[in-house]
Amino acid sequence: MEQKIKKKYEELKKKYSLPDFEELNKDFEISIIEHEDFLLREIMKKIISKTTSVCESFENLLTPDNTVVSIYEYRAFNDAGREEIFKLYKKLKVLEKLSLELSLNHDEKKDAEFINEFFSSWESLKNKIIKIIRKMRDFWEKESTRKENEEYFG
Repeated sequence: MEQKIKKKYEELKKKYSLPDFEELNKDFEISIIEHEDFLLREIMKKIISKTTSVCESFENLLTPDNTVVSIYEYRAFNDAGREEIFKLYKKLKVLEKLSLELSLNHDEKKDAEFINEFFSSWESLKNKIIKIIRKMRDFWEKESTRKENEEYFG
């Protein structure tokens, strides 16, 4: 299956100057797409699936609900940090909405443009995402007691 997908992608790559298959596959696992029909749309779905997952993780940092995870991770960032997270969140949401709009109007050329534009900014976005996730992980590794957390929010 992967070979059929890769072959179809290579045809589209030539037509639309798309990024290398392996580069996209590394971050978005496009080789596991099952059908070559509407391949660019399927690639967009893979991209947006990942960015949506990131956005869901960031939502608790911006407006925590009443769970231990949400409250604890919210504390890892100050107001300036949350403002930076919100800027990144907005960029990802704009991409998500654009992808949704494109999915309603099949236009292979516009799908390819989306993939190219997204991929040109992906490394920068990914580095910012990783920085935030590392800060969350580091905060979890930090020594604290349950009592300290209850006092902070109690």
